[in-house]
Amino acid sequence: MKRIAIFCVTFNSDKELEQYQSSLEKAAAKAADKVTLDIFVARNTRDDNPGYFGGIKREMDKVDVTVYDYCILSNVDLMVDEDFFERLATYDCAGDIGWIAPRIWSNAEQRDRNPKILNRYSLRKLQILRTFYQFPILDTIYTKTLYRKKKFESHPAGDIYAGHGSFIILTKRYFERCGKINYPVFLFCEEIYLAEQCQKGGLRVTYVPDIKVTDTEHASTGKMSHHFYCRCNYEAMQYIIREFY
Repeated sequence: MKRIAIFCVTFNSDKELEQYQSSLEKAAAKAADKVTLDIFVARNTRDDNPGYFGGIKREMDKVDVTVYDYCILSNVDLMVDEDFFERLATYDCAGDIGWIAPRIWSNAEQRDRNPKILNRYSLRKLQILRTFYQFPILDTIYTKTLYRKKKFESHPAGDIYAGHGSFIILTKRYFERCGKINYPVFLFCEEIYLAEQCQKGGLRVTYVPDIKVTDTEHASTGKMSHHFYCRCNYEAMQYIIREFY
C-alpha cells in the first residue's frame, strides 16, 4: 500500500479545486487496494498570498512528509486520469529517483507539457531569459511571434533535467536527501530549483508518460497582468542565477 499526499494551491479557483479533488478521489477509489490519499489545500488570498511554493511549504510544515511514498505538488486547474493512482502505485521506482514527471496534457496547446527542460540551462541562456522578463515588450514580441511557430516534439520515457511545475511527483527519497521545500520566491522557476536540489542530492528526474494528467490551463497565473508576470519571472531568474550559477 502506497501512502500519497497531494499539496495543492488555490487562489480564487474554487470551481477548479472542486473538479480537481473530484478527479483525485475518483482515481483513488479505483486504486483503493493500492493507495491511501491525503489532500492538503493551501488557500492563498489577496491579503495572505505567499505564492506557489510558499503556500505548499505552509501545508508541508503541518505534517511529516517523510511518511509518504510520494508527495505531489500541484496547481488545481488539473484533472488526473482515472487510472492515475493505479499506475503510480505499480510504477517500479528506482531508489535514486527524486522526481517523477508525468505526462501533462495541455488542452489549450494540444501537447504534453513534459519534459519541461531536457538539459540544464547554461548561465548564458538564463541571462537572456532574464533580459526578456526585465523588458516585458521583449516577452510580448516573443510570445506573439517565435513561440507560436515553435515546434513541440514528443519524447520517450527517461531521465530529464526538470519536469513541468504544474504537477510534480516527489519521492520519499527526495525529502530524505533534500529536506522540505524551501523556495523563497513568489512564483516561477520552481522546476529549476527542484532540479538543482535533485542534482545536489544525487537524485534523478525521470519522465514517465504512462502516468497521465490533464492541464485545464492557468486558473491563477492566467489572471495576472503581463507586467506582474514578467516581474515575478525576472525575480525568480535572479534568485536561480545567484544561488545555483
